[in-house]
This record gives sequence, structure tokens and C-alpha cells, in this order.
Amino acid sequence: MNDMTPDKRIPIYLLTGYLGSGKTSLLKSWLAQDEMKEAALVINELGEVGLDNQLLSAATESSALVANACVCCTGLPGLAEALEDLFWARLERRMPRFPNLVIETTGLAEPGPVAEALTSSELLKERYRLAGVITCLSAKTADAVLKQHAEARAQLAGADLLVITKTDTVSPEDLAHLRLRLQHQLDHLNLPHAPRLLTSAHASLSAKDALEHLASHQHKELHLCHIHDHDHDHAAKAIFCPVQAGKNVADLLDQVTLIQQTLGSDLMRLKGRVDTLQGKYVIQLAPFEKVPEVLADGLAWDDATRSGLTLIVSTRLSAESQAQLAMSTAYFQGSMVM
Repeated sequence: MNDMTPDKRIPIYLLTGYLGSGKTSLLKSWLAQDEMKEAALVINELGEVGLDNQLLSAATESSALVANACVCCTGLPGLAEALEDLFWARLERRMPRFPNLVIETTGLAEPGPVAEALTSSELLKERYRLAGVITCLSAKTADAVLKQHAEARAQLAGADLLVITKTDTVSPEDLAHLRLRLQHQLDHLNLPHAPRLLTSAHASLSAKDALEHLASHQHKELHLCHIHDHDHDHAAKAIFCPVQAGKNVADLLDQVTLIQQTLGSDLMRLKGRVDTLQGKYVIQLAPFEKVPEVLADGLAWDDATRSGLTLIVSTRLSAESQAQLAMSTAYFQGSMVM
């Protein structure tokens, strides 16, 4: 028997949601609030260059990155190692004594295997506890995402708290209808404990409200909701395209539009930091959205910062799509002009 009672273990909040669901924006807001300002982070990203890690790591002194692997399958050993390393660094006072921890998964990760990984070693079982799963769904794309992607349905089934994000992008009537459809879908899952449902516009949902709802919710056994086997194939890969400094931002966005038009649903996500003639920007494009989000990049740039875009694409690209990607990559790198 261990000498720690469950309430003394470090609570872990698992933050999930399909690609482009707004979970990083929500978490960034929470890290500035009292309830999570001292939280540790484990950030999981597909691709060799992680944007979410760069956006979030400045908000906390205690963070780890599990990169270029999905923590619900090939990245599970990396997740366990990151959690153990964070615990020992906390115990040995090499980092602040964080009161809680957030795991932000890739948009393709299913929560069941991640929850099971918390019992993969005696240290993890004794020192951490899963305090709840928070799943994000974008109001504008929720129906399409749930219809086309099994991972999103698994994330919905595994939720203790379901947050409909980006509610400012739909009308109040459409939001009300979406809530009814989601409630109907949840009812058909016959879950032992249906998740609480909250909404958020511009990452407005507070950490206090989210954690209070989780605290009043009885956490369910996630492995009962797991759809796929642990070794399932997401049929997706990450491609990092370096972008030569000094490109015209309008031309750059034209290339992004070409990629989107050619790849269609085979382009699952696009995001990155770019250094252009007009300044430094963060560019993101979520699934089923038509217009990229372009924001001024307020993060520091140093010698290690790489100007470029990460594309999450299907592994089953057509010859036409592969040719367009090759042309766009050549343009991004400066070997081809518009």
C-alpha cells in the first residue's frame, strides 16, 4: 500500500479536442488565472516543430513537450517519462512545486489510452490522479468533425466536461440547436455519467468555472469509452515546411489557399509562425474552415525559432495533392516565385 491518500496526489486535467477546436487558446487563458497559474504542462504535438508548446511554455516554469508522436498510441512511453521527470524535478526543487498538471493532447488523440497510461508505473499511480477530461468542440465545425472523424467521437465519449468553443462564430439559434444535437448524441452513448456542457467565446470560459464543474462531476472509467486499439493508425502525418524570411504575407496566404483548395479534407490542420515583409505572424487553419487565422506574433524570436508552417495531412494523398504540396514547399523555401 502506498502512504499517500488519493486526495494528496497531484490532480491531472486532460485537455483534448479535435484539431482546431480552440483548446490551446483556452488553456493559454487559464494559465493566467489563479486556479492554474502554477500548473505544470505536458504538451503533445504532431510534427518536429511545435507551435502550441511555444505559445504556452512561456506561461509556466514547469512544462514538457512530447513531440512528433501522438500520446494515445506511439507517444505513450514519452508521456509516462515526461510525467515522471516532472514529478522528480518538483520533488528535488529543480522547478516550482506545481499544485496541478494539464496534459494537452494532439487533436488526434483519444483520451482512453492516455488515462490508462497514468497507471503504467507505480510512481504515476502513487503520485498522480486523473481529475477530469475536458473536451473542446468548435461550434462552427462540430457537426462535420464528429461526422467524419472517429477520434472526435472518442473525445466526446471520454469527456467529463464538454466545452463548445468559438461560439461567437455561430448565431444563438444555431448554438442552441447544436447543444440539442450534442445532448442527443451523448444520450445515445449511454454513458454512466454524462459530461457537463459549457460554452466559450474568445476563450472566455474561466478556469474557476471549468474546475468547479469537474469537481462536482463523478469521473468515469475512460477505457470503457475507448473506440480504437492502442496501436490504431490515425492515417495522418505532419509535414514541416520552412518559410523563407521576407515573403509577402498576401502571397503566402495565397499559397495556403491553394493547398487548402487542392487537398480539401486531406488537409487536417495548418499552423505555424512566419517572418514576413509585413512582420511576424502566427497562421492557423482549422479543419472545415475556409479562411486562415492570421495574428500578430507576440512571442519572442531567437536563433532557435524556425519560420515555417506545420501541415497535418492524410497519409493517403492523391498525386495531384502531392504535386501541389511540392510546389508550395518550393515557394515557401524560396526556390520558386509567385
